Amino acid sequence: MASPYNTSDSETGDHYSYRVTRSTSQSQTTQTTQTTQSASQGDRQSVRVTRSQSRSTQFIPPATFQADRQSVKEKRIYLSSALIKSAREKLLGFQKDHIEGEEETEENEEGYTGSREITLRENVSLDNYLRYINNNEDKSNLVRMYLRDGSIKAYEVPLAPHAYTSGAIKIIMGAWNRQDFDYGDNQDLTLSATSSRKPDCVIFARRRNPPANPAQAADSTGGPYPTMVVEVGYSQSLPDLYKAVAEYFNQRTTIQIVLIIKIFGVRTDPNTNTRTIALVAALFLRTSPNPLVPTSVISFGTANLDSKIENFILLDMGTPIANYIGVGIPDPNNHNLPFPPCNAAGIPIYTMNIPGTELYDGVPVGNLPPNFNLGCDIDLWELQSTIRRHLRI
Repeated sequence: MASPYNTSDSETGDHYSYRVTRSTSQSQTTQTTQTTQSASQGDRQSVRVTRSQSRSTQFIPPATFQADRQSVKEKRIYLSSALIKSAREKLLGFQKDHIEGEEETEENEEGYTGSREITLRENVSLDNYLRYINNNEDKSNLVRMYLRDGSIKAYEVPLAPHAYTSGAIKIIMGAWNRQDFDYGDNQDLTLSATSSRKPDCVIFARRRNPPANPAQAADSTGGPYPTMVVEVGYSQSLPDLYKAVAEYFNQRTTIQIVLIIKIFGVRTDPNTNTRTIALVAALFLRTSPNPLVPTSVISFGTANLDSKIENFILLDMGTPIANYIGVGIPDPNNHNLPFPPCNAAGIPIYTMNIPGTELYDGVPVGNLPPNFNLGCDIDLWELQSTIRRHLRI
């Protein structure tokens, strides 16, 4: 059977794309077009053209026809409940306690440096993905997912430690400055023509100039990007979190700061019945000579980082030794003795400064407050306390 659509995509000469439809009546359809032309002032001549045909034609402008073809090509996304639940169960498995002395699969090990993301669907357009997210909040709440290069990936299950850590960051920064910044979450940021991601926290400078190029808007509302985003990972591996930094710093965006917090699984010693946890925070700045090299990495848990994780931080992330401090790490300025534990508020080495120059990026000079460049200090002890409280450590 012939296609009901003309396959021409564009206008050629005097020919246009048409949709052809069968007559709904047994009798022939008569199409009458009456054209009136003025031959001279006061003289009118009517021309009536009558055409009988068994099929009627309807003009479709080329742009409309192209959009019509696109809608035919791409079906709406369907992700089954079984697929979502399966991804959720697998991601939850990465949050289980590590029992000392018990065997674990490589992917479940605390020192795992591969990816734990789960691909749910490939060859998905940005518009189709955003439509799915907006219409399926129940499924997107079961697992965190994002679009990367046309593939939908599940990467996190946002349980209490994850949720309250991101909440604590917003509270700390909001207490520092509520006049100049908005603090939020769940904003689907467009990162490229085929990628979108929803950070755990977004920090937005209220007076930031709108994008000069509409193509650089943060989302469909047309506004600018936040100056800072935060990613908290529990199921995610550290390499997955690190990979997100490059996505946030791509050429399309104007995000200036990325803070990642990695929560490793609880370590349980069955002999002493003690529970500890390793935690790490890493800060990245777009203004750095190499934005993908962190300006600060701080281990702030109650346990040392796994040696494989340390190697990833120093070798794969390229962190300078001087920028890597905290629990279980030797202090080169103190005879290589370990840094003190993170066990109280206000310890200087466990204070991470978020620089004001980057936070206020794009804000007109006349709207900058005094000493804006000092930025905001985040006491990592507060984050550790929040995480331990919700993991009952």
